[in-house]
Amino acid sequence: PPGPRTPTLRMGSPRRRLRITMFGLLFTFSLFAGRLFQLQAVDAGGYAKAAETTREATLHASRGAILAADGTPLAVSVEAYDVTADPTVVARYHEDVGDLAAKLAGLLSAAPEYALGGAPSVADLQAALTKPNTRYVVLAHKASPATCAKIRQLAVANTSDPKTVVGVYTNTRDDRRTYPGGTLAANLVGFTDSDGVGKAGIEQMVNDRLAGKDGQESYQAASGVEIPTTGVNMKPAVDGDSVKTTIDPDIQYASDQALAKEVQSTGSSSGTVVVQDVKTGQILALSNYPTFNPAHITTADTPNLGNRAFTDPFEPGSVAKVITMSAAIQTGVAEPDTQLPPFTSPMPVGRYVFKDDVDHGPWDLTMTGVLAASSNVGTIEVANLFQPHGVDRDQTLGKYQRLFGFGQTTGIGFPGESAGILDPPDKWSDTERYTVLYGQGLAATAVQDASVYQTIANGGVRIAPSLIQGWTDPSGKYTPAPAPQQTPVVSADTATKVADMLEAVTTSQRGTGTTAQIPGYRVAGKTGTANRYDEKKGTYNGYTASFIGFAPTDKPSIVVAVSLQAPVGAHFGAEIAAPVFQQVLSFALQSRGVAPTGTPPANLPTAYGSSSGN
Repeated sequence: PPGPRTPTLRMGSPRRRLRITMFGLLFTFSLFAGRLFQLQAVDAGGYAKAAETTREATLHASRGAILAADGTPLAVSVEAYDVTADPTVVARYHEDVGDLAAKLAGLLSAAPEYALGGAPSVADLQAALTKPNTRYVVLAHKASPATCAKIRQLAVANTSDPKTVVGVYTNTRDDRRTYPGGTLAANLVGFTDSDGVGKAGIEQMVNDRLAGKDGQESYQAASGVEIPTTGVNMKPAVDGDSVKTTIDPDIQYASDQALAKEVQSTGSSSGTVVVQDVKTGQILALSNYPTFNPAHITTADTPNLGNRAFTDPFEPGSVAKVITMSAAIQTGVAEPDTQLPPFTSPMPVGRYVFKDDVDHGPWDLTMTGVLAASSNVGTIEVANLFQPHGVDRDQTLGKYQRLFGFGQTTGIGFPGESAGILDPPDKWSDTERYTVLYGQGLAATAVQDASVYQTIANGGVRIAPSLIQGWTDPSGKYTPAPAPQQTPVVSADTATKVADMLEAVTTSQRGTGTTAQIPGYRVAGKTGTANRYDEKKGTYNGYTASFIGFAPTDKPSIVVAVSLQAPVGAHFGAEIAAPVFQQVLSFALQSRGVAPTGTPPANLPTAYGSSSGN
């Protein structure tokens, strides 16, 4: 019988298998397509909302530096960052927000930049981290890179959960202002607030230019993290310009030290020193005491934050007699050696009595002698020469007071600058007609007073005081500041004669300013001791002691103006202001390499007749 039949093998149908595979793939792709359709069309709005779509951040411009004339930094910005948070993300990833707030508070309170109590408290941080209906809060301003690094390490240091600090960010740059010189020129430089806005001094005066313009950045994010493929919209920040001032840091330091010592030793309520370049009008130094440290603004006394040399006018007293003398010479009514009628003190004028610091019998003085001896009565006698020469005394004196810069701001634009107090001649009272001759009944700032002497020293041409030399933009391009305004006030001949008269104040036997002498240099200057008006009491109370002058007399280079307010005990300008003048001017002359001229003093006659030997 035949054996078992071997089965015949048949090949499977390739076409059938292909159909099955294709149907399977099509089914799978249809599932993907359906899901994509659901995600991108049906549920797109919901998912977009859930994705926490957009985050925005301010790109802070870097504030320009404030530099001394030699490039020494007076105010600069250093790298710092705002610590920010997204409360919605914090709530999602942090079960114990109070613990997170405590950790952050501990780090910030230990940070050097918050050493003076500027760090936020645990309560403040917890309130910010849980703030409802907001996506952006600032936890701390201007934290240093070191502090930010510690915050970023919080997850590693405190837990194995890498999401511990999710929702807290340290990448928003917002530079912090620092003042390398501390109190050096602080009342000139000023300070900024916590937001980096200038609030005093040069910081406020040119804030817009220093500040630059902030930029803006926005991007799509999920759970507070940027989605890489969505792109970033950015408007770059424009950094601020840096400003180069006229301040000589060495002279500024010497001035600060001399003034502080004298204010403290005399018990004065305050004092100022102004140092000005004769030929340019540039302010080389300007000191205030008491002062403050702009790095520790929260501990400063409010009255010390301004700049008294610009903001606080005072009756200048005898230092203003130089205006009366200049007007007399310029109008041709007198000369330095003009002999005045003998006069005594006190001297009645109508219903009023005027007097010098000391009562005396007849003095036979020249006009130079009147200035040297700082005689109020003698200055009135000089003014009495105007009318016989056909010159309207009051209108002429009012004209020159304004030409010399009284009654108007300097043009610097310093915050809070005062124009002083100067009534027009037709509003002078019967007493003011005489007191304004010797610097009472009007008020000027220390900078205005210095400008009067700069005018005399500069051959009769007043150059408006200046503080800014120029600007450097972020690209490094330097632009000089516009040239200051120049105003002819008196002739060069008049200015030379007045300078020689001022030299007699420091050299003659009758001179009140011999304590201002500098060995080897010819020094011209004037003492001032004025009754001080106390606004709080509404009456005169105490004195203002001043000394203003320049050197060398015959080739002037530097002006120094010193004023001390309400000293206790000794109060004459020659006693307490002239020594400061001498110290500061002596240092400034040597520091700037000003050599003595070697010429002899003018030695103008100060007296005649019976007084010639006195």
